[in-house]
Parts: sequence; C-alpha cells; structure tokens
Amino acid sequence: MRRALAMLLIVGAIPGDADAFDHRRFDRVLRAHVEGGRVDYAGIKRSAMAELDAYLASVARARLDGLSKPARLAFFLNAYNALVIREVARRYPLTSVKKVSGFFKGLRHKVAGKMLTLDELEHKTIRPEFKDARIHFALVCAARSCPPLRAAAFQGASLDRVLDRLTRSFINSWNGVRIKGDTVRVSQLFSWFAEDFKRDAGSVGRFLARYHKTAAPRLATMTHFEYLPYDWSLNVKAPAIGQPSPG
Repeated sequence: MRRALAMLLIVGAIPGDADAFDHRRFDRVLRAHVEGGRVDYAGIKRSAMAELDAYLASVARARLDGLSKPARLAFFLNAYNALVIREVARRYPLTSVKKVSGFFKGLRHKVAGKMLTLDELEHKTIRPEFKDARIHFALVCAARSCPPLRAAAFQGASLDRVLDRLTRSFINSWNGVRIKGDTVRVSQLFSWFAEDFKRDAGSVGRFLARYHKTAAPRLATMTHFEYLPYDWSLNVKAPAIGQPSPG
C-alpha cells in the first residue's frame, strides 16, 4: 500500500485514473492569471510561483510509461507552456523573451527525468513523436504573434477536440491569416513549420483550407504566401490602472 501511494506521488497521476497526469496545479495558475491569451506575469510572480514550481517539480520527476498517447502529448504541451511562463515570471518585468540569452536553446529544464532545452522539447520530443501540426497552435512562446495561451491545462481525454478548436481559432484570427484583395498573408508559423503542415495535409494551403471559414477553396490551391511580421513583444496582460508596466 505504501509503495503504491509512493508511486502515485512520483508519477503525479490523479488517483483512480491510470491515463492521466495531475495538471491541476497548472490549471489553477492558468485560470487565475490568463485572460484572452494574455498572461498576468506580475500576478504569477507575486502569488503563484510556489504553485507553478510545485507543478514543474512533478513534471521533472514524472514517469510516463503508463500514459496513453493523448495524455503524453497533453503532458508535454503543458510542460512546455509552464516552463515558458515560469522563466518569464522569474525575470519579470520583461518586454520580450528575445531579451533573455538562450531562452529557447540554452536554458535547460528537467522534464520526465531528462534535461532539455525548450527547443529540444519541441523539436526532438513533441514534433517527432506525435507528428501533429496542430501542436503549433498549442505551444505558446510568450510572444504576441504566438497563438493565444489557453486559460486551462490540456487533458488527454479532450485534447483532439481542443487542438482542432485552437487551430481553427488561430487560422481565422488577425495573427493567422489576413486576406485583402489578391493578397494573402499568413503567420510565419506556416513558413517555419511548413514541412509539418505539408505532411498532414499535402500542402500548407490545404491545411489552411481545412480550418478557414470563408476562403477554403482559394487557400487549398495556393502554394506561395506572403508572411506577416512576427511580433516578439511579450504576451503580457495589460497592467491595472496605477500598476507599473513591464520595463
């Protein structure tokens, strides 16, 4: 009995659910400090760092052998986003992650027993293992041109539905696809990760067509796009009146 309880604590699993990792701490942080995709880093730094650190401690020691594929993907997506939030909150006030040397390629974090950079987590774990281009609308790099951060943790049971919703929302947003006359401009994400979209749909245009509400036939036949500038300024929630802005 004691050994079984110890294993639950090590893995971070929700008691009675062998196909889930306990994301409740991270979920509480997101629900309290994310609104409209923007993050209250000052509030997290002030009152939620202990909760975020405790969640990431469970991420660090997690054992994932018993998890389903959707639960594994939910775990890695949450881990990535939680790490980004923690590293920004630690350094807040901050105007952009580009101000932090090695933010994606240098800083190392423990995830399920392995020391990884954020780039390694994304490009050597998530992308090759799961081969699902929709992950690019769930991973949030703390920039305004990134897809909006969801104000809830991902869960394996609902992940497919949520990824579809996030993908559709971004593609139909100002940051995703802009059409004016004969000009179609799309997010840089569709350039940086073109191979993922081509793998899933045959072409970037066909991928966009799956989700765009009004221009699917036009997008499906397109092979070349103009790309929107990427705004790396921080996806920070506007401070309340009387509160200092990030420096």
